[in-house]
Amino acid sequence: EAWTQETDASDLVHGEVISLRTTMLGQISKIRELHAADRRRQTVISELLRIEYRRSTETSKSRTALQGQITALQGQVTALQAQVATLQ
Repeated sequence: EAWTQETDASDLVHGEVISLRTTMLGQISKIRELHAADRRRQTVISELLRIEYRRSTETSKSRTALQGQITALQGQVTALQAQVATLQ
């Protein structure tokens, strides 16, 4: 009877080990899926940051160019105003 109890206990422990191993393998698989998804998200975020940097640089260049044009136009307006004043 003691042998039967030991065998039953051993079988029970073995079943628990198998169950835990199955659970662990499932969790490892899920962790791998999450890592892959995280890498994809990181790639997308990096690309979006590169796009945003390019957009910001283009905007800054455009702003600088427009400011230069505004300054030139203001100079032309001032010159035209001076010409009008001399004609009056």
